[in-house]
Amino acid sequence: MFKIKDILRVFSGALVLLVAVQFFLKKIPYFANMEEGDVSGFNFLLLYVIQILIFLIPLLLVVWLRGNISREDFGFKKIKFKDILKFAAIGYASYFIIAMAIAQIGYSWGIEIPGFQQQESHIPLTGERAGSAITVITIITFLGPIMEEVFFRGFLFNTMLKHWPVKLSFLLSALIFAAIHLEFRSMIPLFLIGLVLNWMFYRTKSLYPGIFFHIINNAIALGLEYYIYLHPEVIGMV
Repeated sequence: MFKIKDILRVFSGALVLLVAVQFFLKKIPYFANMEEGDVSGFNFLLLYVIQILIFLIPLLLVVWLRGNISREDFGFKKIKFKDILKFAAIGYASYFIIAMAIAQIGYSWGIEIPGFQQQESHIPLTGERAGSAITVITIITFLGPIMEEVFFRGFLFNTMLKHWPVKLSFLLSALIFAAIHLEFRSMIPLFLIGLVLNWMFYRTKSLYPGIFFHIINNAIALGLEYYIYLHPEVIGMV
């Protein structure tokens, strides 16, 4: 079983790695000369893998030091596929209803709520080559959700639940989930998604409904972005 100090160890280790990686990358001309517009295709893949390793290495080190951590401790609990579908559907419906309600409030009151306006597209990150585009889409749709659920629900939220009050665990882990994405214009939707994913894990004690939901959500979001990218005229119709 993980302890709260393990969370502190993992995030402290990730912070040290982040500083070290940034320091060394600045010494490499390829990365030092990289501009924001260059972060696509292969470059995006490379930076994404580095980002994953920054959090994965400290977590694996803590698992190794603990020595008695199993897959079940992360929430890899088998449940029926119909239950995965049920909780994912309830979660998605809940998120959609809440998001629509917030968007309607913003529209009715003339308030610009962060995350509920037109967002910056992720399509440029895929690059122009078909191979890199397919790889980036696969990572965003499949690898990203799996890694995030293992870390944020299986490790972070699960550990908080065992040591802290339920409400605090729900709110704090969802807030950290939203903040680490570094998409501050989307903080509110990400926070809501974090709460929904927390709820699914809390009810089932399994990662699988959250992973399924996360994959479907990313696939739908990316699919809509591609459609709008190919048919920009639909923006003016909304």
